[in-house]
Amino acid sequence: MKPQEMFEVCHARYRGLRGFLGGPDGAGGHMAAVDLDSPSSGYQWRPDRVRAEMYVADFEMIAERALRRPEWKGRLKLFRVYFLWGVEYRRAITLVGVTPGTFDWWVGEVKKTLGREFDRAGLFPPGTYFRARGELKYEKCVKDCMSKGKAKQADR
Repeated sequence: MKPQEMFEVCHARYRGLRGFLGGPDGAGGHMAAVDLDSPSSGYQWRPDRVRAEMYVADFEMIAERALRRPEWKGRLKLFRVYFLWGVEYRRAITLVGVTPGTFDWWVGEVKKTLGREFDRAGLFPPGTYFRARGELKYEKCVKDCMSKGKAKQADR
């Protein structure tokens, strides 16, 4: 699967969970009234609230770290405005302050970079993330890197 597609899968799960948790639009987090005249949309799986909050937090944290490069300030702003806040396309272009062509190019770069990072960190595929009870690959990698750094300092 391409990194852009991995990002889109993770982002779709992120948006769904934000709505479930009471995201930026304030629409989630409560039970909707039942309309007995309309057909059911079927069973919709939802994780427990704590695990959903962890996924949302991990999505944002991993993305922020991956886009933290100084030369990528604009791409980080694009990510926040367009993907996290869900601002409409034309308005997002204005808020980011670039031309539509540059905006589209940056969207592709952000999706590719974050798709790879989400895969590496264990956020993709989301089903595996929610079945896992242990730590993320990303958390394990950080702990391993920190312990290697401490071991190198002890050797000196």
